[in-house]
Amino acid sequence: MIFKFIMLGIMALGGGGLAAAGIFALITSVGLINRYAKVTHTAHHLRLYEEMIIAGATLGNLWILFGPKLSLGTLATAFFGLMAGIYVGSFVVCLAETIKAIPVFVRRTRMAEGLGWLVLAIAIGKGVGGLAYYLGLYAK
Repeated sequence: MIFKFIMLGIMALGGGGLAAAGIFALITSVGLINRYAKVTHTAHHLRLYEEMIIAGATLGNLWILFGPKLSLGTLATAFFGLMAGIYVGSFVVCLAETIKAIPVFVRRTRMAEGLGWLVLAIAIGKGVGGLAYYLGLYAK
């Protein structure tokens, strides 16, 4: 029985390590860290970016593994949601930029101007839709 638990633990740690390596490889291939450093003119802090990503992933895994309960209130939850949304949004934009989806979209729709407004409208729509969903304002 103990051997079974040891093997299960080894397989779980190995699987988690492979999944984490895949996520880090995807983040690196998309160029998310380099893009942030370039846009914010903080390329000299690139090492700090990498260390914070590793620390965040480690703390996130520990949080999921041990599941401590924190009661931080609505404001802290909203702040976390905003930061998570910014991360996901920037990741998606970097991915779209990497696969050159934005230039193809602009060329096919013959959109000469207003791409920024389109992206803003999509972001506002996603935000309003998410709020409506989580606040239960949709028709059931």
